[in-house]
Amino acid sequence: MHKRILDKLICPNSGTTDLKLYSVELTRQDKSVTNLQDENIFPDDDVKSGIIYSSDKKYVYVICEYIPVLLNDTDQDLNHLNSIVTLLKDDLPSELADALQNTSNRIAAQHTSADGDWNREEMKYYDAAVDTEKQRIDMLKSIKTDNLWRIFIPRKQKMIRFLEKNCNGKWIFEIGCGNARTISRIFNPAEYSYNYIGTDISFKRLIVAKMAIPGSDFIQASALNIPVKDNFFDAAISFGMLHHLPRPTEAMNEVDKKLKHEGIFTLHEPVYTSRQFTEKQTAVVRKLFRTYEHSDHDNKINLKETTDTLEKLNYQILNISPYNSLFRVVYEAFMNRVYKSWDRNERLTKAVLAIDNILLNTVVKLSNKLGPQAITITSAKKNQTK
Repeated sequence: MHKRILDKLICPNSGTTDLKLYSVELTRQDKSVTNLQDENIFPDDDVKSGIIYSSDKKYVYVICEYIPVLLNDTDQDLNHLNSIVTLLKDDLPSELADALQNTSNRIAAQHTSADGDWNREEMKYYDAAVDTEKQRIDMLKSIKTDNLWRIFIPRKQKMIRFLEKNCNGKWIFEIGCGNARTISRIFNPAEYSYNYIGTDISFKRLIVAKMAIPGSDFIQASALNIPVKDNFFDAAISFGMLHHLPRPTEAMNEVDKKLKHEGIFTLHEPVYTSRQFTEKQTAVVRKLFRTYEHSDHDNKINLKETTDTLEKLNYQILNISPYNSLFRVVYEAFMNRVYKSWDRNERLTKAVLAIDNILLNTVVKLSNKLGPQAITITSAKKNQTK
């Protein structure tokens, strides 16, 4: 975590902005420096391990592998937290070590919450695929080499184009960034000269994201409690994350708080259709067409509810694009069995997307039961000048 973002953060428990930093180890101009107090840490120093703490030392948050864990007490995973506390406490000044232990003790005494249980299950599920260093290195290699045109092309055409032209020097954050694959490959902050912060509940995927985009910052945080100052970001991105949440519209309200007036919010989500399946039919459909293992929390977004929420928040819809018709679902299911790397072939993918678009704008419109499976929406806050 770079020191330069500290003054942008808020305490996820109290909301205070009076936060300080202690570094056990940081990277300064490619060199390792240890044991520095807040006043001795430079803005471009990247803290590998240490703590963030409130000025009264009541709330202490750990930093490990450059990732600050900025979760409120009931959202914390105590086992995960204590594993980091064990690594840090002997290297902290005694006063801060005591404050960190007091924080851990307080969290242990807290009653759990439904949202906290949800977050912990999601973290466990998505951490599992990158639990070991080898798994993380393999995923990083995939991020750097695999051209997944199936997701890159529509996201570039329907979402990123609204951000890339005037993003120089702007602050953009991604909610639920995971391993930051899309940003790393088609909208890299170093190439487009903007400031990027990614947030996610999966700590170990954030480690991979940091490896993929080392010059940016990543925070373990809940989408329902984003620990960044209000009215700060110029834009927000969500690539297929909102449908993992118990209350997606609440997350949209949380994102809205963090955006400046006239900020852009662009999202990509699976959506409900009016197709009705029995339990047996649903089981068959999942077996045939599922292209990856889903979390038990996966759901789909109600499109009308989403657009209604944006309108209530005073957003203007700049673009709304349905995609992924029943044709594409069937095609992908077939190709994933006979030619698994089809989506890395740009020409083939463009052809599939073109046919998909034609069907979405013709026969699919005759019946909601035919699709679409997903939607991209780009919106901007309306000018609220008095």
